[in-house]
Amino acid sequence: MDLNLINEYILMKHNILPGSQESNIVDIARNHLGLHSARIMTPYTTLCSRMHEYKPEMLTSQLYEEKNIIKMRCMRTTLHMVPIDMASILHMATLNLRLAECNLFFKRNNISVEFIEDLRGELVEAIYEPLFSHEIEEMILKKMDFMGIELKKECAKKILKYFWEKGLFCYINVAVNWESEERKYAITKRFYSDINLEQYDAERAQELLIIEYIKKFGPATIKDLSWWSGLSIKNIRHVLNEHKKNIIEFQIAGFESEFYILASEFQRLEQYKPCDSEWVTLLAYEDPSLKGYYESRYRYVDEKNYNLLFNQIGEVRASILYNGKAIGIWEWDKKNKHINLHYFSNPSQQIKKKVTEMKEHYESMLFPNRQMSLFDSCF
Repeated sequence: MDLNLINEYILMKHNILPGSQESNIVDIARNHLGLHSARIMTPYTTLCSRMHEYKPEMLTSQLYEEKNIIKMRCMRTTLHMVPIDMASILHMATLNLRLAECNLFFKRNNISVEFIEDLRGELVEAIYEPLFSHEIEEMILKKMDFMGIELKKECAKKILKYFWEKGLFCYINVAVNWESEERKYAITKRFYSDINLEQYDAERAQELLIIEYIKKFGPATIKDLSWWSGLSIKNIRHVLNEHKKNIIEFQIAGFESEFYILASEFQRLEQYKPCDSEWVTLLAYEDPSLKGYYESRYRYVDEKNYNLLFNQIGEVRASILYNGKAIGIWEWDKKNKHINLHYFSNPSQQIKKKVTEMKEHYESMLFPNRQMSLFDSCF
């Protein structure tokens, strides 16, 4: 099967291909199993390529006013913005991995499970409004003074982190400007009244996560899925074997590993008609559509440019896509509120014109009231 057609089909599912854009932010987040959010600006710029009429405050509203999306750590212990109805899957599937650091710290410092559980109950009773981390840590420190625990400040920070990972607390950014951060924490069940993070146990959540990944990102390899999720290859193989009646395994020329796709998706892929016109777009730093792969990620870039698109630790730089392949990268100039473009080679003037139009479209969405500088007028 033609790799370019496969890539285009995935980019269509991810609302990137022209004509596939969405108007519903929650659906876009669902189509990617969450918006990668390790950097504050990333999810906001991610939506520029997936929505026509978009303003950054629309995402903030979904997080903290409509409360249809929650910001939480999940795959590879990385921050994502995920739909409330998927939160339990992503949370429980990755919980043990995220708690490992805290549990080891508690063991080394003789902090008992009983102490943690008693503290949980007291915090739930005491906290009704979002608080800054230092305010919660001070509450924890008072309890620790009574217990006589050493390394108290470090312990308080670790306990707060543990409760956040467990889902007792949720993250809230109260900064007025979407580019900046003022982090507060609220009791999750009070802030997001419709959430149930413990809807699934870990085993069932991992099973659902694996199947959802194959649905949203397939065709993909097991190593792609393992790297993206942090789950073991053994666990992934077991789940795929349990669902082998509904999953198709096949090979793509140029790749050693097998690719997997849901049978229902394979039928759609076979019937898919490719786009008949040239197109360009700009994808965010750590864009989920590129971040979702590892072993097969060079499907989106020529091999000679791989290290220009992906850095040494596997992060994907903000990219310029032409017909589904990266032809350059871009960076945001925070001071002047504009995008700087860098091409891997020298594309045609026609492609450059399309990219410049897209760049200006992004700038107008992110900062509609910005003043054009002399640099912009000459670009």
